[in-house]
Amino acid sequence: MNIIAFLLCVVPIWAQQKVMTAQNAQFVTAHNTHLERNHHTFVVRGANYWQAMNLGMSSGPGNRSRVLHDLQQLSSMGINTLRILAASEASQFGQAPDRIRPELTQSPGIYNNDVWEGLDWILAQLPHFNMTACISVGNFWTWSGGAPQYVSWATSTRIPYPVQWDHKHKVFSGGDYDEFLTYTAHFYNNTHAQKWYRTHIRRVLTRTNSVTNVPYRRDPNIMAWELMNEPQYIRGYELELAKWIDDSARLVHALAPMHLVTSGAESKNGAHAFKLMHASPYVTLASCHFWPLNWGYYNATDPTIHSIQESISKMQVFVRNNAQWTCELNKPTVLFEFGLMRDNWGKWGGPLDAYNPRAPVTHRDMFYQAVYKE
Repeated sequence: MNIIAFLLCVVPIWAQQKVMTAQNAQFVTAHNTHLERNHHTFVVRGANYWQAMNLGMSSGPGNRSRVLHDLQQLSSMGINTLRILAASEASQFGQAPDRIRPELTQSPGIYNNDVWEGLDWILAQLPHFNMTACISVGNFWTWSGGAPQYVSWATSTRIPYPVQWDHKHKVFSGGDYDEFLTYTAHFYNNTHAQKWYRTHIRRVLTRTNSVTNVPYRRDPNIMAWELMNEPQYIRGYELELAKWIDDSARLVHALAPMHLVTSGAESKNGAHAFKLMHASPYVTLASCHFWPLNWGYYNATDPTIHSIQESISKMQVFVRNNAQWTCELNKPTVLFEFGLMRDNWGKWGGPLDAYNPRAPVTHRDMFYQAVYKE
């Protein structure tokens, strides 16, 4: 009787191992410089969908019918990956300009459960559209609170916002950009900020989805965890930045070893900065972004071919350099962001006309076509 019981125990364990092997193949994995899923090469065709968890809410700003419409449209275009945010932080000084609301984190360790469930819901929709997610657990910029909000919490000071458009009051507001960078750079080594950030990582990765009952860290529909959207390489804080990336990536890898980890870097500061931000063995996927207007390559009011040609040339050099650097690290890389505004000249030459959906996309089309060819 004891022998039979033993044999009955062995069979389920063997069967479970076969199931686990099949399940592991569902995860996106890195193999040298390329990605695989289900034993086939996986090519990322992605879209940024930052508003996902708020739109996924069942109340308030939630709009699930819109999300399903968006996912259907994106799927029909061949999109297989969404980059979404699992972090937004509220100010202790009341409403802040141009910030996602309601925020997921009301104050360190205090969460809005409705927003959590919005994130659960949208992750549960992805397999119906054959999509995976790259989930960012932080942001360098203030539109979600981000790293500067952690510093604000830790130091009980107000964020020195850089100049930005205030959509509520229809004016530009804010101050010195370098002051903002220096303020936010303290995130990398502030003890309290780092403690709260790592607590947030644990809360996200150990969460069990309330819709699917699958723990986030075991969900094969999550391709990668991004430490932060666009952590900035700031001179004087290089060592702190590298340590923050390595420590954070190690934590993510320990919690979710089947998922990829990426830094979220723009990779705009040259080879040394690129390698510093991707050298950690726990960073398994390199990252780059390209924004020609933001980086001063594109003149939005110039309708001639010269301005867009310069942007295309800069992009080609940028992509090729990043490809070379990531090959030297023997890791895959993804161009997670690129973009260009609509035409901003002629009758569309006003301060915000380039965001009018009726404005033409002459230069944008040329730029996007060049990116896809590259």
